Amino acid sequence: MSGFCQSNVPTSSSWKDVLKHKKGCINVLWYDIEPFLYRNDKGEMIGVEYELMEGFKGFLRQKYEIELVINWINTGSFESIFPYVEKSSDKGLFGMSFYSITDERKKKVKFSPPYMPDLNILVTNNNLPVYENNEKLISDLPRLKAFTMKQTTMEDDILKLRRTYYPSLPVSNYTDDYEILKNISVEKNSFGYVPVTMYVTALQRGVKVKRQRVMPVRREGFAAIYTKSSDWDEPVNDYFNSAECKVLVSGLVRRYLGAEVADVILNVSASDSLKGAPTDIELLTKEREIVTQRLIGTALEAQQNKTQRNIILLIGAGMLIIAAFAVSRYRTKNRLNKLLQLRNTLIADQKEKLNQLNKQLNMKILQSKLNPHFLFNSLNAIQYHVAENDKKGALQYLTHFSSFLRKVLQSGDELLIPVGDEATLAEQYLWLEQNRFPEKFTYIVNVSTDAEMMQTPPMLVHSMLQASLYMNVLNAGSKLYTVHVNFSVKDDELIVQVRDNGPEKNEEADLKNTGGLSAGNTDILTQRLKVINSSALKPVTLNYSRTQNENIAELTINQPLFNT
Repeated sequence: MSGFCQSNVPTSSSWKDVLKHKKGCINVLWYDIEPFLYRNDKGEMIGVEYELMEGFKGFLRQKYEIELVINWINTGSFESIFPYVEKSSDKGLFGMSFYSITDERKKKVKFSPPYMPDLNILVTNNNLPVYENNEKLISDLPRLKAFTMKQTTMEDDILKLRRTYYPSLPVSNYTDDYEILKNISVEKNSFGYVPVTMYVTALQRGVKVKRQRVMPVRREGFAAIYTKSSDWDEPVNDYFNSAECKVLVSGLVRRYLGAEVADVILNVSASDSLKGAPTDIELLTKEREIVTQRLIGTALEAQQNKTQRNIILLIGAGMLIIAAFAVSRYRTKNRLNKLLQLRNTLIADQKEKLNQLNKQLNMKILQSKLNPHFLFNSLNAIQYHVAENDKKGALQYLTHFSSFLRKVLQSGDELLIPVGDEATLAEQYLWLEQNRFPEKFTYIVNVSTDAEMMQTPPMLVHSMLQASLYMNVLNAGSKLYTVHVNFSVKDDELIVQVRDNGPEKNEEADLKNTGGLSAGNTDILTQRLKVINSSALKPVTLNYSRTQNENIAELTINQPLFNT
């Protein structure tokens, strides 16, 4: 089994013994499959599945007061893991390598509850046409050849297609998903099945293949495997079904594959994504965005010697964005003032309504105030990229910066916006700040399904994030901190939490020596809440607290907020 033998596996613990002694160990067999399980340039193990299983230790510590050790054992090949787990009687033996749950495999091993959706899609070489239906693909099989990987669901799907429609179909085997995709990209008239996750990741890496929208195959999901004799069912089911696990997986997929790509993978491959066109359109849109970004990168490399012109264009674009922002604010304020004057003329005897209009105006003006420090720092970031001749970095930052400003301008005329839009604003702001301070913090933005279409005043979370970053994180030590933003619903109330693991500020002196970092006017949030609560059906509350490891700011917004 590719250099892997039984002597490589130490003795593990049964769940019964671990419960009794409050400590023990398990063995996890694995094989490289980036971005799920692999070693980085420093030789450290990282990836979605690695951190998922490491999170199992924390779960056991918190719920059962158990200290667990995980022995990670590289088998050297994907094919080695499943048969070893199948034949082993070791109660604490697990396998992790992006395993699909199937009925046939369930007869041989146990599966944890699925942690991710599982959707295999058909991918072809770019010279092949887009097949509009199954029949057109089937009629073309005599001139095609298939690529796959042994002992995988991709092989199952290819062999089933061959048995059913064309028994003479030639099939070649490769060692991993990315090798399959690379060979399909260069071999004419070739195709294969791959998980949608690997397909989108390969597109980001520049692999040029074509997704066919016919014959997708959905399975129960991806999961960990463990031995039939194992007694670890209780803690495994508790952990993988827990809310903590689901939040962790969502954050890990966003961290390792990117926030926008994560939404495509988690939504497009979800259990109801084949019931209609919208999710397929979402995937098609993401494909085009990835290809477009790749073309932009190629164009930038081709224009490497045109530095001066690019600098002028970037500076001009920045000035235009600032000018457009100023003009838009001026027009918005003038439009609202004219509307206020008209209302005063028409309803002079309705003082209460006039007061309400004034409150709305104040809310819009306050929510349109962007921190000047943020604008100045963003322009400095663009200037830095330009000075370093990093045109690609400058254009990428400018693209995110302009997108953020555009959304701020769009929300400036609205008293309430959907939570999904507010979450997007928060994520874009965090991206801009993280680009400036890549070694200082990471971030996770999570929106529960029932919270997405609820309403919130725009830019409230922006002010909370500024306080979290500049008061707790950016002015702290050299540690890499994490900022969590979570939107959820409780008893018809929208709950927004901003959490960070920055140090607790016990003394005023701790806020000195900030190195020039500043959150700017931190009083805007207080002013806005005061104005909002003067018209709200139920006051918006903002509470701050500190746990042992985290600073927490929690915002509670009644639904509906205003009387419509």
